Amino acid sequence: MLYLILQLGQERFALPTRQIVEVVPFVSLKPIPQAPEFVSGVFTFRGTLVPVVDLCRITSGQTSHAWLTTRIVIVQYPVSDNESRLLGLLVEQVNATCKISDDKFSRSGVELPNTPFLGEFAKLDDGLVQRVNTDDLLNDEVRALLFRECA
Repeated sequence: MLYLILQLGQERFALPTRQIVEVVPFVSLKPIPQAPEFVSGVFTFRGTLVPVVDLCRITSGQTSHAWLTTRIVIVQYPVSDNESRLLGLLVEQVNATCKISDDKFSRSGVELPNTPFLGEFAKLDDGLVQRVNTDDLLNDEVRALLFRECA
């Protein structure tokens, strides 16, 4: 399967490309008052308002830096069994795409209940990457907040 390799702080993650719509440069975001800290805001993408979550904040608790390499990865996020909406993932850097077969991924033995979106690890030539399962990124409360019409 093809993955987009992301840099979040010092860590690297693998995001399956099958859900990715587009990778766009960082743009100014309109904040959403009272939203959880990891919700960075919204922006307009081709006429559609897209909520953006800070993937670095979700994984490490640290806010993404606004560097020249900072990107928004737009994905199709499932909001119900037969419906999806656009969701932006704020990342500090997009490194490359890489084919990684499923048998290269393995569990670490540590499973944290608050991070169901963090999957298995794969060892690449230049180090480890951890798979991100975007379907499990948002809990029901945040999903309802960002996609109220679908709740």
